[in-house]
Amino acid sequence: MKDPVLVSIVTPVYNQAEFLGATIESVLAQDYPALEYIVIDDGSSDDSLAVAQRYADEYPGRVSVHTQANAGQAATLNRGWTMSRGLILAYLSSDDCLCPNAVSTLVKALEDNPSAAVAYCDFWLIDAKGARLREVRTENFDEQRLCVDLICQPGAGALFRRTVFEQVGGWQAGLRQVPDFEFWLRAVRVGRFVRVPECLSEYRIHEGQASFSVITFKRAEEIVGVMEAFWSVQSGATHGERAIARALAIASKHHAQSGRVSLALRRFLQALIRHPALALDGGIWRQLIVGFVRRSFYRIKGSTRLA
Repeated sequence: MKDPVLVSIVTPVYNQAEFLGATIESVLAQDYPALEYIVIDDGSSDDSLAVAQRYADEYPGRVSVHTQANAGQAATLNRGWTMSRGLILAYLSSDDCLCPNAVSTLVKALEDNPSAAVAYCDFWLIDAKGARLREVRTENFDEQRLCVDLICQPGAGALFRRTVFEQVGGWQAGLRQVPDFEFWLRAVRVGRFVRVPECLSEYRIHEGQASFSVITFKRAEEIVGVMEAFWSVQSGATHGERAIARALAIASKHHAQSGRVSLALRRFLQALIRHPALALDGGIWRQLIVGFVRRSFYRIKGSTRLA
């Protein structure tokens, strides 16, 4: 019987002491025997480093803790993957968790599909206290859905082969909003993605997430730049126009969410001009509405805090 392949999981943490303990414990609870776990504190000003170090002291050899001056999530992950030894890699956000059989199940999926570069799963949405809210059923992988429709099928808990990191590099350090999505775009060149239709991870929803807060202009526009760069070297002009139009629609939602109303409407109009067929897509209209609803929520919440 062959030895199990080593899996390296990296958790970058910046001011998430409140959730980090649950994240680390979910990795320690894995039933997979060959696991390397690296936690890197990215210059936190809260107790994140102390939380991580406590687990490293209690479980020597099972949790490796490092610290650095703040460099951002992408640079931190790349450092972790570079120092890791596993043939299979993963990242786990410092506010997310893995179910106990996540790694063993996803490794088996990769072993059963030698041509696959990435394995991903369904997941639970949980709240700030860890209560499960609902299941999220991901889509079976479709390259067009990722590259054209901008549906990022891999989510919390995904594993990928080290060859992906070696051949396409890690996350782009200059990205803040969609570095994971941009990474999966490049990973497609290495091999196919396989979905495991089981909830094997937990994605935490809380106020501190960028997805649920005011987003800077630069971050809101990031998806547009990523898709323009991607399609500048791809064939298929129609697909490219559609993809960039969808990116503009996503930027529109972010601007609406952040209170830049005129800019939100301008980006939305640009999306429709770029690819008029999107006008029949109810999804982008819902995105814009969600953006404005979130903005209204923030205003009401802010007024309540000031009262």
